Amino acid sequence: MSKKYRVTPKNGKWIIQDIETRKTVSAKPFIKKSDAEDAMFAMSGSDQKVETSISFKEAFKQFAAWKLSLKTENNRVDEHSLKRYDTEYRQRISKYMPDNVLLSNFNILDMETYLDNLKAADVPFKTMRKSVKDIKHFIRRAKAIGLKPCEDMLTYNILENLSVVPQDDDLIYKKEVDIDVLPDETIKAIINDLYTRMKTDRHAANAFAIFCLFFLFGVRASELSAIHRDFREDKSCVDMDNALLHIRGTIRHNTYQNKTKNRGSKRAIPIDAEGLKFLDMWTYYIDGLGKDNKYLLPGKNGGPLCYKYIHATMWKTYAAHDLAEIEVSKDGHVVVVSSPLKGFVTKIFRHRLATNLLDNMHQHKELGRNRVKHLIGHTQFSTSAEIYGNKIKRGTPEERDAVAKAKAEAIGSNIFSKSIEN
Repeated sequence: MSKKYRVTPKNGKWIIQDIETRKTVSAKPFIKKSDAEDAMFAMSGSDQKVETSISFKEAFKQFAAWKLSLKTENNRVDEHSLKRYDTEYRQRISKYMPDNVLLSNFNILDMETYLDNLKAADVPFKTMRKSVKDIKHFIRRAKAIGLKPCEDMLTYNILENLSVVPQDDDLIYKKEVDIDVLPDETIKAIINDLYTRMKTDRHAANAFAIFCLFFLFGVRASELSAIHRDFREDKSCVDMDNALLHIRGTIRHNTYQNKTKNRGSKRAIPIDAEGLKFLDMWTYYIDGLGKDNKYLLPGKNGGPLCYKYIHATMWKTYAAHDLAEIEVSKDGHVVVVSSPLKGFVTKIFRHRLATNLLDNMHQHKELGRNRVKHLIGHTQFSTSAEIYGNKIKRGTPEERDAVAKAKAEAIGSNIFSKSIEN
């Protein structure tokens, strides 16, 4: 699948270009990039002789190579996400998919044999699940270029394959974090400790700012590094006059990008009184450093603090408050031995923010569905509800007592006492 065409943006839509001549070859612009990519894939396939006897392994190998070829200097796609298909081929498809399986005949028996082989090789179930997802994506692409794959497995559900589904829930489902491991009193103690030490310890000062920004605004780590102050009002992320924190871009591979995770991630977060107090304090502090650095978390060489530093700083902070056991190497790399926050070093604050917003929607008319999803940084409210709506805080003893009484009233639990009175 040599690359002849490419999808490129134009006037807010997407077109297909011939790479060599740079001429537009699509009949009309596409609103969705995915639709343009499907059409490009079909065009690429029409330039080749359709081979229906191609093996599944060979077709997937070509597909993975095509995915890698999509990366160019200025396109939006992340190289890491493209490499996953090459990794899938090298580590699993090439080793555990039988050689004699044809793409046009790939059916449930072939899928089950493949998964059985993965299980025998001690491949984790969650990895197997991702492999099935990648195979489905590959089949759709193969169909688009006219390879005529068997489409039966597009509706396959690995959870119905009881021979590979583990008994332990933790091996099946995505790990969830208990937001109650970081209660209000612990947050208060951490902020107080860092604030006390920030006047004499630059690392404590950085930790203070990092922790407070996560706590107050629930931003993603890639968004945090990209927050900057600019002399041009329309470019600055920190608008103290209007009390707004603008999320305009991200830091990827140590470079600022005018790009966020999704369309809803570019947002303006209202800053409350506590947030203004922190930002006043922090901007006064970094102005005193005398360095010409536009980032709110200034690092070296005019750039922001990098993710590695933020990651290590957060774990060191948790460890200092008995929330983690860590080992720190000479180069500053942190290895987490154990922690209830493992996997959620910064995401805990997004979970906390989103859960509290969802829980308080009924109390504050200002927290409508559109406002809540905007504050979280999602395009659709259903995404916010699905990811964070299943978390229940334990709450204070008074809140738990109120819930227990409400439940008792609802189910009529006093029947128990009446039943044993005599």
